[in-house]
Parts: sequence; C-alpha cells; structure tokens
Amino acid sequence: MKSVLVIGAGKFGHHLAEYMCKMGNDVMLVDKEERLINEYSDDVTTAEIGDYTIKSNLQALGVDDYDYVFVCVGDFQDSLVITDYLKELGAPYIIGKASSLIHEKFLLKSGADKVIYPERDDAYRMAVEFSKSSIFDFFKLSKDTGIYEIEAPDSWVGKSLSKVNVRKNHEITVIAYKSNDRITAISSPDYVFSSNEHILVMGDRKNVYKIAK
Repeated sequence: MKSVLVIGAGKFGHHLAEYMCKMGNDVMLVDKEERLINEYSDDVTTAEIGDYTIKSNLQALGVDDYDYVFVCVGDFQDSLVITDYLKELGAPYIIGKASSLIHEKFLLKSGADKVIYPERDDAYRMAVEFSKSSIFDFFKLSKDTGIYEIEAPDSWVGKSLSKVNVRKNHEITVIAYKSNDRITAISSPDYVFSSNEHILVMGDRKNVYKIAK
C-alpha cells in the first residue's frame, strides 16, 4: 500500500484518486473547491478543502510523508507554484499533470520528478490500438516502450518460453498471459504458449510490431 496525495479534484484528479484508493492505497484528495471535495470525499481515504498555492497550507499536509504527490491542477501558473513548493517542502516524488508540451517542460523545471500528459498519451494509445488490429491493449511506459497485449505468434504455440527464448531472439520480455479476462504473471520458463490465450509483452514498439500478427 502506498500513501498518495492528489492535489486537484477535477476530472482527471478525482478519477485518479478514486482508482488509487480502490487499488488499496491510502489516498488524500485536496482541492480549493468545496463542492468538489464534498462530492468526491466518500471515494477516497481522506479529503480536505484548501488553497494549496499557499505554502503553509501545503506544509500542513505533511507532504514529505507521502510516497507520491500528484499535482492535477488545471491552472498553468498554480500547478507550477504548487510543484515548486512541494519540492521545497521535501515531497519525495512529485508527478505533475500537463495540458501542453510547454506545460510539461515548466513542470519539470519546477521540480516534478515525472510528468503525465493524459490527452497526448491517450491519443497515442488509441492510435496504436486502432492501427494494429493484432494489438488488443497497450500501456505506454516511455516514448518508445510499453506493455502490449497480443496473440502469441503461430510459430510459438505449443512451445515453452525457454524454447522460444523470446528475450534473446526478439528483444522483448513476456510478463504474463491473459485468459478469460484474467491476467496471470508468468514466472516459469516452462510456460507453454497457447492459441487460446493472449500474452502481455514488454519492450520497444518496433520489436513488438515485428512479432504481432
């Protein structure tokens, strides 16, 4: 379980906080809008109202005690001010939400350890999904790498993971298989590929595309 602070209860922030809480994390959601906190307080562990562009309000939250702090504030300047204060106050890992490339650049300069850009990332994910019919799902990890749900190539079916030697021959890693919507991690090299299951692989996009049907 992680301790998570989400600053900003807009569309993205409150969904993030809700999902993080459902996944077993201890989540505090904060926003200056009383209406939003009242609406979403039951979806998270704790929720507070306050203006967190004021440094003392952030300090009162004990931001250095959280594993992750997400800055999901829509206002460009406010998000930079909050990020800068979080860095000063010792927040260990700050993730900023950007609405543009220039916003991403300034968040990083203000002290964000990582920046997410949901509109760009969702657009890219959708482009991958609908351009390659053999890719059933996709999660982006970096510019060129991700986790892909695919069918095992015909030449792999009936063979073990060690026999195919995927990592050496194809420079990707098979991490799990999916059957009847249930995902199971693959921990043994004796796993045998099946035509009835999808596999989840991690690697560079170009290497995954080479093996995808």
